[in-house]
Amino acid sequence: MTLKHRLPYLFLLLVFLSSVPFLSSRAWPASADSPKKGQMVITTKTPKYGSWPIEITASLFVETAPGILYRILTDYESMPRFVPHLKKCVITKRKKNRVYIEQTFKHFPLTMYLNMQVKEEPPNKIVFKRYAGNMKTYEGHWQLEQVGPKSTIFTLKVKAEPDFPVPQKVMIWILESELPKGLLEMRKRALRITGQPEPNYSIEIVSR
Repeated sequence: MTLKHRLPYLFLLLVFLSSVPFLSSRAWPASADSPKKGQMVITTKTPKYGSWPIEITASLFVETAPGILYRILTDYESMPRFVPHLKKCVITKRKKNRVYIEQTFKHFPLTMYLNMQVKEEPPNKIVFKRYAGNMKTYEGHWQLEQVGPKSTIFTLKVKAEPDFPVPQKVMIWILESELPKGLLEMRKRALRITGQPEPNYSIEIVSR
């Protein structure tokens, strides 16, 4: 084969070799607003005082791969064993990637009854929306963003409006205190599943 005929093959070889460093050192970029190791970031958005819905986002750095957390999130009927104040979580129907569940949360002074439609979008997203219960609005999603070989930014975003009289400040206080507890318990469960001891540092809560 003459040099003229070899040139296209040599060019392809050079392109391949120049790409090797990128193949061997994969990067998982994270947003500048993402929590760092040992952090949880909480963002609360409220419309004009007294109006609804309120919107809360809680995001936590977790020292496991996304697949472990996805498995925990979709094991619906096991959740009352470890999610604070969740008294009931029962699957009533499955249809392809949609799951219909009934949930009951009890946190003084409120009890929330939720019939939820959950749309599973593996491997990193779960979308939920209420279709009955005593909440006028309760919807959002779970997002799992891989940021390392064994680390995930674990995010829950919720929009909520009750269908019963309650001061907005009380509802915000309950959601801001209880949603993060749920994420922390799921992190603890994920570490246990992977055989990791819980780190000896406490989680810093960052409000934005």
